[in-house]
Amino acid sequence: MTSNDDSRTEAIRTIASAQAVDVLNFFVVTGPDAGRSGRLMQSTVRIGTASDNDIVLSDKAVSRHHAQVEFTPEGLLLRDLDSTNGTFVGQLRISECYLLGDMPCSMGYTRLLLRRSDQLSSSAAPTATRLGDLIGSSPRMLELYNYINMLAPTTATILIQGESGCGKELVARTLHDLSKRTGPLVVFDASVTDAEMVRNDLFGHVKGAFTGAAASREGAFRRADGGTLFIDEIGELPLDLQPRLLRALESREVTPIGADKPVAVNVRVVAATHRDLQAMVRAGQFRADLFYRLSVVPLRVPALREIPEDIPLLVNAFLKRLDDSCQLTPDAVHALQQYEWPGNVRELRNVIERAAILCQEGCITVQDLHLPQASSPPQAGSEFHAPSVSPESSTEVEGAPARTKLRELERQMIIDTLARNGDNKTAAARELGIPLSTLKRRIKEYLHD
Repeated sequence: MTSNDDSRTEAIRTIASAQAVDVLNFFVVTGPDAGRSGRLMQSTVRIGTASDNDIVLSDKAVSRHHAQVEFTPEGLLLRDLDSTNGTFVGQLRISECYLLGDMPCSMGYTRLLLRRSDQLSSSAAPTATRLGDLIGSSPRMLELYNYINMLAPTTATILIQGESGCGKELVARTLHDLSKRTGPLVVFDASVTDAEMVRNDLFGHVKGAFTGAAASREGAFRRADGGTLFIDEIGELPLDLQPRLLRALESREVTPIGADKPVAVNVRVVAATHRDLQAMVRAGQFRADLFYRLSVVPLRVPALREIPEDIPLLVNAFLKRLDDSCQLTPDAVHALQQYEWPGNVRELRNVIERAAILCQEGCITVQDLHLPQASSPPQAGSEFHAPSVSPESSTEVEGAPARTKLRELERQMIIDTLARNGDNKTAAARELGIPLSTLKRRIKEYLHD
């Protein structure tokens, strides 16, 4: 073997040995630094409040050099560094301990998730175009995917924040699907439930609890036992019911109306809102203790105007779902990316579905989109009303046949959605992304002519 062969062999060995390196992913679940995350590629990671640590925390109950994590063949070894307040895994104070799976650790008021993964040191940051039903490859979406992957296996309560129509329920579904929880995902929409029936819908009742209670009812918490309860639009929950929800979150027990004893439930709670809950707390419209209990881990879903580079991916997904071969002109794509999208992904879906019907020769142009000339982002707490094309304004462009086709498509969509949801109008309205009152009006117009 020549010296050149020796050099080549050594180079191959060097590349092979350096190709896979240990990576520590960390996520701060609770504490002053909640929401922080990062990746470290080194054999030993030190944690504490001193600036020379690899993970620097601002928690005053954490020592300057509190703990360290070491990569070993057996797994991640967590070691306490003679800290003042101790390092905990579960309820146990440890001197050293191997972290198995997604076992969280605590120090001071801070709770950490530490995960080991093998990454290629020479490769670029991981990329993806979707996670579950979530679609997008922008940096903001990849960051959201990373958080979801880290949080899904945990039992942490999560608050999903974002504007109406941005996909908060899809985030909740993805969290549940990746959680490996064996129970169902139960959706409770606080914005469309009769205020007088909220307690009953959440906690259930026993037979004979009140007039008309001919049979017992489980309620959303008990139906979600072993799974995930997604409380959508939590900001709409009546103020007088919020202490009961807080008690259920703390004790993992619910008391049905008319029952003498509480019932234990194994439920992971994910909540969502488009409102500024902190402002509501300051205004006395939302309980501070419930807010802090819900927002153990906050996740923010970006508005569509913040990720315009993801619009082509979303459009292709919508057209594929419609089984439509339409193509967009470059000008149409540009117009979509320049529009502000006050209704976010929900509005984009509606625009594309309408354009696919009205376009000619399989080509969607700017004119087919019918986008307003100017728009502005919605204010906090505002509701989205999808833009519509009135029969009067559309006569010259599409004509009566197109309007009839559009009306028939909407009618069939309502029929199909009601069938999928067992004629549950509340669930159907949620799936369609329209207010319940609008759905009832459409049913009266289209199905009872």
